[in-house]
Amino acid sequence: MVKYAAMNKGIIRRYIGDRAFYRHAMAVTLPIMLQNVVTNFVSLLDNIMVGQTGTASMSGVAVVGQLLFIFYLVIFGTVSGPGIYCAQFWGAGDERSFKAAFRYKFLSAIVMCGLCAAALLLWGRQLVGLYLTGEEGDRLEVMGYALGYMRIMLWSMLPFTISMVYSSTLREAGRTIPPMVASWAAVFVNLVLNWILIFGKLGAPEMGVRGAAAATVASRLCEMG
Repeated sequence: MVKYAAMNKGIIRRYIGDRAFYRHAMAVTLPIMLQNVVTNFVSLLDNIMVGQTGTASMSGVAVVGQLLFIFYLVIFGTVSGPGIYCAQFWGAGDERSFKAAFRYKFLSAIVMCGLCAAALLLWGRQLVGLYLTGEEGDRLEVMGYALGYMRIMLWSMLPFTISMVYSSTLREAGRTIPPMVASWAAVFVNLVLNWILIFGKLGAPEMGVRGAAAATVASRLCEMG
């Protein structure tokens, strides 16, 4: 009986793992999961709070959010490739190669950020127009809100890119808590400034969608810092 139990225990450890493994896995994955939820929640906050100002403004923010989501995917893909090498070099204790992989990640992400920003600057109206249907007057109203929101949100692209580069590198080096804390701080800043700038609270001007964009830029700068 003892022999049978020991054999089962050995099989479990071989194919499933022991408690130490799962504790370590949860310590790494849970902060990453929470950070991703919080990062996406920043954009959701804009949609929810702007939605209280009108349907057209909410539609404009939602359209720009779709375009920026593509940008987020581009940056995520850009940092993920070199990130594999960062994790390998860190695990091997090769600090010189780790720094080289980080520099490549940083420069390639900045280049991709510049290309995406240029695309939105040059063809932003045409890209927004692809999402708009309905009567001419409604389309023009939504277009106005979308372009006003986009012009300010362009300033958030560089801080977001830098944050992604550093947060992904920290995670690859086993430091998952600082990126999570930065994301929570960004959500708090975004929530407070949305309330102040969208609705004109505490003596601030009522800025509507432009206030939501300004709050998001401030939150991205906070996260980067």
